[in-house]
Amino acid sequence: MKRRWLAVAAAVLLGLGGAQAGGLDETKATLCIGIYVNPIPGENTEGCGFEGMKMALEEEGYEKVAYVKDLDPAKLGGIDVLLISSVKRYPKAWDLGQVKTWQRQWVESGKGLVLFHESVGWRAPAFKEMPPFPEIGRGVALGAKGDLWAPVQRTDMVPAERDHPITRTLPAAFKMQYDSAPMLPGPQGRALVLLKREAVVRGADYTLDKDYAALIVGTLGKGRVVLFGPLAGQALKPREMERPPTGGELQMMLNSILWAAGKL
Repeated sequence: MKRRWLAVAAAVLLGLGGAQAGGLDETKATLCIGIYVNPIPGENTEGCGFEGMKMALEEEGYEKVAYVKDLDPAKLGGIDVLLISSVKRYPKAWDLGQVKTWQRQWVESGKGLVLFHESVGWRAPAFKEMPPFPEIGRGVALGAKGDLWAPVQRTDMVPAERDHPITRTLPAAFKMQYDSAPMLPGPQGRALVLLKREAVVRGADYTLDKDYAALIVGTLGKGRVVLFGPLAGQALKPREMERPPTGGELQMMLNSILWAAGKL
């Protein structure tokens, strides 16, 4: 009798595994992912990491990944989840207040948004003084005085909790491919992954003065937002080229996109 129950339990688990795998395959075939890229000559608006992100998603089997040049929700068609790589500047012709409104409207309508590195609202001119989702979180300066606007480099990232879909499959600690914006959550944000305090900043050993976040999530209206600190999609070597993230950072990116899209 015991063997029979074991066989039944194994069959149920295999069936669930197959169903989950089938669901992910369907998601990879149907989920529409937009990556914002809008290079304008002389304006330095292209950002970093977008090529590496796109390569990673295509290598993972996502079939509907495309670049988009606009952030107006009315012009984004059937996109389900929008990724904005490390963008320091938006086109000069765009009003920054309107850009922030577009991002918030996008999420409020029920869509997913993943902001990377500078785009979370950190040191870049675009949103240093006006982060798009301050109630969820933002990039900050390091140090007790809050005056060191520098990325954290070559530092381990560690999940702060395990009861969230994004972090359940992440390693206990994992490396970043390039560097990360240090972030702090707002009153409605949830810091899921932290930067280890024994860090490297500007090429030297540095002890972080508090638990800075590498990943913060939150909701607004009907949608979901992920603030992703690492500069995913760009590698330190060779020659600081665009390159797909790997290991735990890749899994964190994939899980973040699925969660933002409501698929995880």
